[in-house]
Amino acid sequence: MPEYLRPGVFIQETSFRGKPIQGVSTSTAGFVGAARSGPEGKPTFIGSYGQFRRLFGDPVAVPSGLGDYLGHSVKAFFENGGSRCYVVRALGPGAAAAQQSMDQGTVFRLARGATVRGPSDTLRLNTLRQIVPGTILRILTRPNATSPFAERLVSPVASTNPQENSVVLANPVAAGVTFEADNTMVQIMGAAPSADTGPVILARYRGNDGNRLAVEFRPRDRAPVALTTASGRRVDPAIPLAADAAAGDTTLSFTGQALQNLRVGDRILVGADAATITAIADGDLTFSVSGGGAGADHSAGGSTLTLIARSGNPAGTEVDLGAAPAAFDIDMTGGAGPYGPGTIPHDLAMTLQAGDELRVTTGGNVTEITVSAIRTAQDIAAGAHATIDTALTANAPAATPTRLVATAPGAGLFHRIYVNDATGLTAPNQAGSLQAIAVRNAGGFANAQVVLVDATRGALYLTETAGDFPASGVDSENWVSFEGLQVAANGDDTLTVASTASFYTGAKVELDTGTEKIEATVAAIDSGARTVTLDPPLTLAAPLQLDPDPAQRAAYLRVHEIDVLIWQNDAESGLPVLAEAFEGLTWNDDMATDAGLRYFAERLNDPEIGSKLIEVDTPVAGAGIGFTDAPATANGLPKYLANGDNGGAITDLSLIGEDMGPGRRTGIEALAERDDISMVAVPGVTAETVQAALISHCERLKYRVAVLDVPPDAADVTSIQAHRNNYDSKYAAYYAPWLRALNSVNGRIASFPPSGYAMGIYARTDNSVGVHKAPANEVVRNIVDVALPLTAPEQEVLNPIGVNLIRDLTPRGIRMWGARTISSDMEWKYLNIRRLFIYVEHSIDIGTQWVVFEPNSEALWERVTQSISSFLTGVWKSGALMGTTPEEGFFVTCDRSTMSQDDIDNGRLVCEIGLAPVAPAEFVIFKIGQFTASSS
Repeated sequence: MPEYLRPGVFIQETSFRGKPIQGVSTSTAGFVGAARSGPEGKPTFIGSYGQFRRLFGDPVAVPSGLGDYLGHSVKAFFENGGSRCYVVRALGPGAAAAQQSMDQGTVFRLARGATVRGPSDTLRLNTLRQIVPGTILRILTRPNATSPFAERLVSPVASTNPQENSVVLANPVAAGVTFEADNTMVQIMGAAPSADTGPVILARYRGNDGNRLAVEFRPRDRAPVALTTASGRRVDPAIPLAADAAAGDTTLSFTGQALQNLRVGDRILVGADAATITAIADGDLTFSVSGGGAGADHSAGGSTLTLIARSGNPAGTEVDLGAAPAAFDIDMTGGAGPYGPGTIPHDLAMTLQAGDELRVTTGGNVTEITVSAIRTAQDIAAGAHATIDTALTANAPAATPTRLVATAPGAGLFHRIYVNDATGLTAPNQAGSLQAIAVRNAGGFANAQVVLVDATRGALYLTETAGDFPASGVDSENWVSFEGLQVAANGDDTLTVASTASFYTGAKVELDTGTEKIEATVAAIDSGARTVTLDPPLTLAAPLQLDPDPAQRAAYLRVHEIDVLIWQNDAESGLPVLAEAFEGLTWNDDMATDAGLRYFAERLNDPEIGSKLIEVDTPVAGAGIGFTDAPATANGLPKYLANGDNGGAITDLSLIGEDMGPGRRTGIEALAERDDISMVAVPGVTAETVQAALISHCERLKYRVAVLDVPPDAADVTSIQAHRNNYDSKYAAYYAPWLRALNSVNGRIASFPPSGYAMGIYARTDNSVGVHKAPANEVVRNIVDVALPLTAPEQEVLNPIGVNLIRDLTPRGIRMWGARTISSDMEWKYLNIRRLFIYVEHSIDIGTQWVVFEPNSEALWERVTQSISSFLTGVWKSGALMGTTPEEGFFVTCDRSTMSQDDIDNGRLVCEIGLAPVAPAEFVIFKIGQFTASSS
């Protein structure tokens, strides 16, 4: 029940009528028989005769075996008004699916459409996996598609171009030599693919038609993605004044934070006044001996200072800070301290941080200390602590905009640059050497190496690469941006890339350093940080660094996949035609990763989106994730399946089929998988076992009728009667004789069974008038004669027992001239009444499913009555029921008169429906006599 817990207006949608019932289709046919090719076992939807030919091939030219009339009957069905059907292809005993073992490895082909004409040293390939400068390639060619490949050229690779998938050969292609894509294959020397060790591919259906299939595994390289590092832009930190300054002043008071960002030699701008800082008052620091013990005696002076550890710096890296100030020239043998505060130069004070670990060395005396506190002059006492080289020309209130124009190195304390984000850089790098960095200006770049990172203030402390900076010192005014150059060190498993869009977990990737290729698998992706984590970690002889010049870079990460192409020889030309293509798949079967969604075996075997022609035998042979495990064909060309076999002659059991569970049913049994079929036939098969199975199938499923053929050799009424008398069913109709028509395969006139023509006429009358119209007195299209011209007296014998004849009624053409079932129950003798009740029953069955589990009360009974009555009123209006009013044509009763209390208590809703169907005017009688004319 809905809840109403607050005051207000509540709108609810409801229904005051029964749910409408939609009529089902009655013109969908089901056929079982033999075909040249195509899917076997399952019902395959066919919307035209052309589609039948594309899937199953042309009809059998000269039918001689059981089921051979399938194609001809499907053609007759569509020619006579049918619009849709399902076809089940049957095969004989011993039928086998074609199969083939694939190869493994990588085969290189020229890029599609590429042609190399010598003299030339460049090849565009379909993949560059495992190819680096120095790799020796074998180039093999063949004169035509039927000839074997032969070696034509062996050459080392001089260089590669990942963007174009091209290589430059050290040994060029000679003048007059041409390599064409279809007839050229390339291998890495000593790394030819392994033959027949890969997955086994089977045709999805049995039969020799599978021998027309060929499978090609083609390498697919996604676009190479450039490796990147931490980067950013130069920024000028805020350096606000702490107090007003007057015109003529040469000393300025900065806030403590501003003073930490300044160094002697920096150029600043105070309002409109430019100046260089010439001096900054000293700061101080307090420290203790690391580890809590006593230190050494450093009072002799002349000490040096080394930064040995800072939070965020890799362990084991050290930075030489030069000569130690007097604050460290003390005797530390008295204990751990703390010592200080001792005075130190400002440039050192602004470089160090609390928590830094330092080494003080005096001769042979060494003490490791930890900085506990550090202050600039402004932190010690507010005042004008910075001296500038040029007096101010105007008053400068504390709010005057003041900015840093350019930074300068302090004595022995490196260059520095302030950047928007310094968190992505490690100083020094993980290999223990200095982190390379490129600092750029509008016209180029300067090489440097990171010594220290102060992420809190966004400061990078750099050493210059000889010759990159002006001899007079570093001027950062024109610096625009920075970029780290080291992308990976030995043991790293995470790389930063330009974009993570093409990566997914489990993807097979290859790191291209420019000189070597390293294969790995993607373990994790961080799109926000643009990082890809690899498995296993990288093994590098030296750190991998980018060239400072972007135009010279050759470090990429690339996803490698495979495409699976299925080719099928055209039935007429014999030439292979691409039938299916599955792109961007992997050979990594790890279903816990995203690669599992692209695993070629899973994709090809998927019943919904997979291949309709082939499947991969499981477990998959040769499974693995290395490049040598990748499915391939040894020459890079499609590899044909073999040993497909149609088996022996089709038998009765082949057509009857077996029920081996969903998706595995065969023959007539397979038609049960489609609820929308309303008429079924096994064209041309008149064996009692098969026709009885077809009738049993319809009686079991109830919503379809069997259409039976007379034996082709039944040459008289007696033989027709003998065969017809084998059956009695209200779910079957029987037709005679066979019909003469053009065989579209060989161009000759031949006899064909009538069932396909009859079902086409069923569909025609259903669509033009309705299912209540008897499918008779209709012209049979596209025939030239009847095989047995039966007469009216003969029909007088056959019609009462339900043999529907097709007769030549010149000049009205050849017509269907009967519409009875083969039932001995006179209530169901007319085929149109049988099919009308199937239509009504099936429609009500589907249209009242909503009733199940509804409360079984008078309200439900009323809704059910209303729904069914509304539907039957439409049936009555179509002319299918007798009477001048709906009440004369049908009744619907659903109340306590149709069900007992026991029915209600046991969850049964009983509804009684009565129909007064319109019978066909089978016998039209005109009584004519003479009468005497009246004089009046």
